[in-house]
Amino acid sequence: MESGAESSVRARLAALACTLACNLRRHWRWLVGLGLAAVALAIAIELSDRQGRGDIPYGYAVRMTCEPDPESALWSGGCDRVAADIARTDKPSFGELYRAFLMVHHSQIPSPAIRRRFGSVSCEPDFDREKTIKGTRFILAPARFAEACTRTHAQAIMEEIDARDRALLTIERGGLSMMALAAGTLANLSEPLVIFAAVAAVAALWVL
Repeated sequence: MESGAESSVRARLAALACTLACNLRRHWRWLVGLGLAAVALAIAIELSDRQGRGDIPYGYAVRMTCEPDPESALWSGGCDRVAADIARTDKPSFGELYRAFLMVHHSQIPSPAIRRRFGSVSCEPDFDREKTIKGTRFILAPARFAEACTRTHAQAIMEEIDARDRALLTIERGGLSMMALAAGTLANLSEPLVIFAAVAAVAALWVL
Protein backbone atom coordinates (compact mmCIF):
# COMPACT_ATOMS: atom_id res chain seq x y z
CA MET A 1 0.00 0.00 0.00
CA GLU A 2 1.15 3.52 -0.74
CA SER A 3 2.08 5.79 2.10
CA GLY A 4 0.41 9.14 2.56
CA ALA A 5 3.52 10.94 1.31
CA GLU A 6 3.62 8.92 -1.91
CA SER A 7 -0.07 9.56 -2.53
CA SER A 8 0.47 13.27 -2.02
CA VAL A 9 3.36 13.33 -4.51
CA ARG A 10 1.33 11.45 -7.11
CA ALA A 11 -1.57 13.82 -6.63
CA ARG A 12 0.68 16.84 -7.04
CA LEU A 13 2.27 15.40 -10.22
CA ALA A 14 -1.16 14.64 -11.65
CA ALA A 15 -2.33 18.17 -10.87
CA LEU A 16 0.82 19.63 -12.44
CA ALA A 17 0.36 17.51 -15.58
CA CYS A 18 -3.28 18.57 -15.82
CA THR A 19 -2.34 22.24 -15.43
CA LEU A 20 0.38 21.93 -18.07
CA ALA A 21 -1.98 20.18 -20.49
CA CYS A 22 -4.62 22.86 -19.97
CA ASN A 23 -2.09 25.62 -20.58
CA LEU A 24 -0.86 23.90 -23.73
CA ARG A 25 -4.42 23.63 -25.06
CA ARG A 26 -5.10 27.26 -24.19
CA HIS A 27 -1.89 28.73 -25.61
CA TRP A 28 -0.98 26.28 -28.40
CA ARG A 29 -1.28 29.00 -31.06
CA TRP A 30 1.44 31.05 -29.36
CA LEU A 31 3.66 28.00 -28.98
CA VAL A 32 3.24 27.01 -32.63
CA GLY A 33 3.84 30.60 -33.71
CA LEU A 34 7.01 30.86 -31.64
CA GLY A 35 8.20 27.54 -33.03
CA LEU A 36 7.66 28.67 -36.61
CA ALA A 37 9.38 31.99 -35.88
CA ALA A 38 12.38 30.17 -34.39
CA VAL A 39 12.65 27.92 -37.45
CA ALA A 40 12.40 30.90 -39.82
CA LEU A 41 15.06 32.79 -37.86
CA ALA A 42 17.41 29.80 -37.87
CA ILE A 43 17.02 29.37 -41.63
CA ALA A 44 17.57 33.11 -42.24
CA ILE A 45 20.75 33.07 -40.12
CA GLU A 46 22.14 30.00 -41.87
CA LEU A 47 21.33 31.47 -45.29
CA SER A 48 22.92 34.80 -44.34
CA ASP A 49 26.11 33.02 -43.30
CA ARG A 50 26.30 31.16 -46.61
CA GLN A 51 25.55 34.32 -48.58
CA GLY A 52 28.23 36.32 -46.79
CA ARG A 53 30.86 33.62 -47.27
CA GLY A 54 29.98 33.47 -50.97
CA ASP A 55 29.90 37.25 -51.46
CA ILE A 56 33.35 37.97 -50.07
CA PRO A 57 35.18 36.25 -52.97
CA TYR A 58 32.96 38.15 -55.42
CA GLY A 59 33.98 41.38 -53.71
CA TYR A 60 37.62 40.41 -54.16
CA ALA A 61 36.85 39.64 -57.81
CA VAL A 62 35.57 43.19 -58.35
CA ARG A 63 38.86 44.52 -56.94
CA MET A 64 40.96 42.13 -59.02
CA THR A 65 39.09 43.06 -62.19
CA CYS A 66 40.19 46.65 -61.73
CA GLU A 67 43.80 45.96 -60.73
CA PRO A 68 46.61 46.82 -63.17
CA ASP A 69 47.31 43.91 -65.50
CA PRO A 70 49.07 43.54 -68.88
CA GLU A 71 45.74 42.59 -70.45
CA SER A 72 43.44 44.67 -68.24
CA ALA A 73 42.48 46.87 -71.19
CA LEU A 74 40.31 43.97 -72.34
CA TRP A 75 37.97 44.29 -69.34
CA SER A 76 38.86 47.19 -67.01
CA GLY A 77 36.95 49.95 -68.76
CA GLY A 78 34.45 51.55 -66.38
CA CYS A 79 36.45 50.74 -63.26
CA ASP A 80 36.50 54.46 -62.51
CA ARG A 81 32.79 54.14 -61.74
CA VAL A 82 33.52 52.04 -58.62
CA ALA A 83 37.06 53.27 -57.88
CA ALA A 84 35.98 55.24 -54.81
CA ASP A 85 34.35 52.15 -53.30
CA ILE A 86 37.39 49.98 -54.05
CA ALA A 87 39.57 52.52 -52.24
CA ARG A 88 37.43 52.48 -49.08
CA THR A 89 38.86 50.67 -46.06
CA ASP A 90 36.35 51.69 -43.38
CA LYS A 91 34.00 49.19 -41.81
CA PRO A 92 30.44 49.54 -43.15
CA SER A 93 27.55 50.33 -40.85
CA PHE A 94 24.65 47.98 -40.20
CA GLY A 95 22.46 50.02 -42.54
CA GLU A 96 25.02 49.83 -45.34
CA LEU A 97 25.36 46.08 -44.94
CA TYR A 98 21.58 45.60 -44.86
CA ARG A 99 21.14 47.56 -48.09
CA ALA A 100 24.06 45.67 -49.64
CA PHE A 101 22.50 42.26 -48.88
CA LEU A 102 19.19 43.49 -50.28
CA MET A 103 20.92 44.63 -53.46
CA VAL A 104 22.94 41.45 -54.00
CA HIS A 105 20.41 38.81 -52.97
CA HIS A 106 16.97 40.37 -53.21
CA SER A 107 17.03 42.32 -56.47
CA GLN A 108 17.30 41.55 -60.17
CA ILE A 109 19.49 42.91 -62.95
CA PRO A 110 17.94 44.23 -65.10
CA SER A 111 15.36 45.25 -62.52
CA PRO A 112 11.62 45.09 -63.21
CA ALA A 113 11.64 48.90 -63.30
CA ILE A 114 14.23 48.90 -66.10
CA ARG A 115 12.27 46.27 -68.02
CA ARG A 116 9.09 48.34 -67.77
CA ARG A 117 10.90 51.53 -68.68
CA PHE A 118 12.47 50.15 -71.86
CA GLY A 119 9.95 47.47 -72.72
CA SER A 120 8.22 49.59 -75.35
CA VAL A 121 11.19 51.71 -76.44
CA SER A 122 12.19 51.37 -80.10
CA CYS A 123 15.62 49.92 -80.76
CA GLU A 124 18.39 52.08 -82.18
CA PRO A 125 19.32 50.81 -85.68
CA ASP A 126 23.04 51.43 -85.15
CA PHE A 127 23.21 50.04 -81.61
CA ASP A 128 25.91 47.37 -81.23
CA ARG A 129 25.57 45.51 -77.93
CA GLU A 130 28.95 43.76 -78.09
CA LYS A 131 30.78 46.92 -79.06
CA THR A 132 29.10 48.84 -76.24
CA ILE A 133 30.44 46.57 -73.50
CA LYS A 134 33.71 45.55 -75.19
CA GLY A 135 36.78 46.50 -73.17
CA THR A 136 34.73 47.22 -70.05
CA ARG A 137 34.19 45.19 -66.89
CA PHE A 138 30.61 44.73 -68.05
CA ILE A 139 31.85 42.26 -70.65
CA LEU A 140 32.11 39.77 -67.77
CA ALA A 141 28.29 39.74 -67.54
CA PRO A 142 27.05 39.85 -71.15
CA ALA A 143 23.77 38.09 -70.32
CA ARG A 144 22.65 41.15 -68.35
CA PHE A 145 22.49 43.10 -71.61
CA ALA A 146 20.52 40.55 -73.62
CA GLU A 147 17.44 42.80 -73.73
CA ALA A 148 19.32 46.07 -74.33
CA CYS A 149 18.93 47.60 -77.77
CA THR A 150 19.59 51.27 -77.05
CA ARG A 151 22.54 53.09 -75.50
CA THR A 152 20.33 54.51 -72.75
CA HIS A 153 19.05 51.03 -71.89
CA ALA A 154 22.59 49.64 -71.72
CA GLN A 155 23.70 52.56 -69.55
CA ALA A 156 20.82 51.92 -67.12
CA ILE A 157 21.89 48.29 -66.78
CA MET A 158 25.49 49.37 -66.23
CA GLU A 159 24.36 51.58 -63.36
CA GLU A 160 22.58 48.65 -61.74
CA ILE A 161 25.70 46.50 -62.09
CA ASP A 162 27.68 49.34 -60.52
CA ALA A 163 25.28 49.31 -57.57
CA ARG A 164 25.59 45.53 -57.26
CA ASP A 165 29.41 45.71 -57.33
CA ARG A 166 29.42 48.47 -54.71
CA ALA A 167 27.22 46.24 -52.55
CA LEU A 168 29.63 43.31 -52.97
CA LEU A 169 32.52 45.55 -51.96
CA THR A 170 30.55 46.64 -48.89
CA ILE A 171 29.89 43.03 -47.85
CA GLU A 172 33.55 42.21 -48.45
CA ARG A 173 34.62 45.07 -46.17
CA GLY A 174 32.15 43.87 -43.56
CA GLY A 175 33.75 40.43 -43.55
CA LEU A 176 32.39 37.56 -41.48
CA SER A 177 31.35 39.81 -38.62
CA MET A 178 28.28 39.44 -36.41
CA MET A 179 26.99 42.73 -37.78
CA ALA A 180 27.16 41.40 -41.34
CA LEU A 181 25.45 38.18 -40.26
CA ALA A 182 22.67 40.15 -38.57
CA ALA A 183 22.23 42.46 -41.56
CA GLY A 184 21.99 39.54 -43.94
CA THR A 185 19.51 37.79 -41.64
CA LEU A 186 17.28 40.86 -41.51
CA ALA A 187 17.47 41.21 -45.30
CA ASN A 188 16.35 37.58 -45.68
CA LEU A 189 13.49 38.04 -43.22
CA SER A 190 12.30 41.24 -44.94
CA GLU A 191 11.91 39.44 -48.27
CA PRO A 192 8.28 40.02 -49.43
CA LEU A 193 7.69 36.29 -49.83
CA VAL A 194 8.80 35.66 -46.24
CA ILE A 195 6.56 38.45 -44.94
CA PHE A 196 3.63 37.04 -46.91
CA ALA A 197 4.26 33.57 -45.48
CA ALA A 198 4.41 35.01 -41.95
CA VAL A 199 1.12 36.86 -42.42
CA ALA A 200 -0.49 33.72 -43.86
CA ALA A 201 0.73 31.64 -40.90
CA VAL A 202 -0.60 34.17 -38.39
CA ALA A 203 -3.95 34.27 -40.18
CA ALA A 204 -4.16 30.47 -40.24
CA LEU A 205 -3.39 30.21 -36.52
CA TRP A 206 -5.97 32.91 -35.76
CA VAL A 207 -8.69 31.08 -37.70
CA LEU A 208 -7.96 27.62 -36.25
